[in-house]
Amino acid sequence: MYVEAPTPDEAARLINSGRKLGIVIAVGVCEVFYTGRAAASLGPTRRLVILKRDGTLLVHEAEKAQPKIWNPPGSSTAAYVEGGKLVVKSIRSRPFETVRVIFDKVDFIAAFDVGATELTLVGSERDVVGALVKNPSIIEEGLEVVGVEVPTDVGHLDILARDKNGRYVIIEVKRDLATHEAVFQLARYVELYRRKGYDVRGILVAGDITASAYDYLKRYGLNFVKINPRELMVLTNKNPLNAK
Repeated sequence: MYVEAPTPDEAARLINSGRKLGIVIAVGVCEVFYTGRAAASLGPTRRLVILKRDGTLLVHEAEKAQPKIWNPPGSSTAAYVEGGKLVVKSIRSRPFETVRVIFDKVDFIAAFDVGATELTLVGSERDVVGALVKNPSIIEEGLEVVGVEVPTDVGHLDILARDKNGRYVIIEVKRDLATHEAVFQLARYVELYRRKGYDVRGILVAGDITASAYDYLKRYGLNFVKINPRELMVLTNKNPLNAK
């Protein structure tokens, strides 16, 4: 089921009905606005927007594997017409994040009945840590790694770094979904360094984070950086299919 050059009303109807099948793709000139743990926007240009049955929304451009902006599974998505333009809005409840895609022009929309299977994950957490050590700017611009698997009285720090201001940064890495236990572990590391008199902050790096973990993260004054582990494997020229 597809439509070339649909009107905004036609496009909205197809998105709202078609995304229940499996996947909807839309190509057109659009602006994108993200609000949540930060704020971001993309000016008007032609992009590929993908909506999945589980609530995932991805906004892709012509380069790189990772979407420019996205919302994860479990988000609520709706399409409607506002001011004569097609608007696709995705809302994630916890933590609260919204993505609004406003189309100036829709070139093509298609809906496909696509199945879903379980993915066998490959590549270890150590691989992810290694990729981040080689590319610390993925976490934050200006980071300089000073230690890996640093032993302490409460465990081993995945990555110890300094930021551009010379402040210590303790980085806890989870390949997939980070839970409250990862937050507690990071908080223990940070507290240990503070007791020793260091000016330090903590960053949790993971593919995603649970709502409860994010709440604890904010209570402790820690930060979260979302990553795409598969893209990290590409950055290190490591074929994840060959990972042991």
